[in-house]
Amino acid sequence: MSDRLADLQRQRALAQEQVAWFDREIARETRQVSATVPPAAVPAALKPLASAAIDHTADEIIAQYQQNPLTTEKDVKKGCYLYFACAMGVVVLFAVSVYFIYTHLR
Repeated sequence: MSDRLADLQRQRALAQEQVAWFDREIARETRQVSATVPPAAVPAALKPLASAAIDHTADEIIAQYQQNPLTTEKDVKKGCYLYFACAMGVVVLFAVSVYFIYTHLR
């Protein structure tokens, strides 16, 4: 058995234990008495949590933070030009200061 396979099986067992714990906590919170779900039976007990309200809310949140790739590209270009201009300004200031230092010291 490879190390990766053993690690994947160990992680799956841990995930199944965690899901079983979630099931027990949900049952306790809803005041339902439920038997302890064995880790092997957990995947069969899982049900997808698809709801129109949840999907609609998720789409609104995604749309709120989604940006147009073209504006992002323009912002990156603008930033590059700004950094280049600042670097050129520093070079010019350095050259001018060196010029004035050498001309005024003579």
